[in-house]
Amino acid sequence: AGIPCHPAGAQPSQLMLDPPWTPMFLMERVTLTCQGSGAPGPTKWYLNERLWKQTEPNNIYVSRGHAAKDRYQCQSPGTYLSPAVTLSFSNDWLVLQVPTRVLLEGDELRLRCRG
Repeated sequence: AGIPCHPAGAQPSQLMLDPPWTPMFLMERVTLTCQGSGAPGPTKWYLNERLWKQTEPNNIYVSRGHAAKDRYQCQSPGTYLSPAVTLSFSNDWLVLQVPTRVLLEGDELRLRCRG
């Protein structure tokens, strides 16, 4: 099952993460929310460019018990696939976090150090 093409006239879904930082510590929970057209139906979730699961609510929770770095995407009914968001989980005792949102040249980059 490959990545679906763009339906005519459709807009991309938007994948939002809460908290919007990476990397996270092991066992921390991140909420992934897929924003789309509001059309009824299941939300499709992709993990590393493969269909992972389908849910009726437009959000899921992600946590990892081991170090991992994965790419997430979503597709709401009536929209096409969201841009990929990379989320990492670290077993280090100190992490320098960066925002998961896409940054453009000239954007302010806020960093966060957590221990």
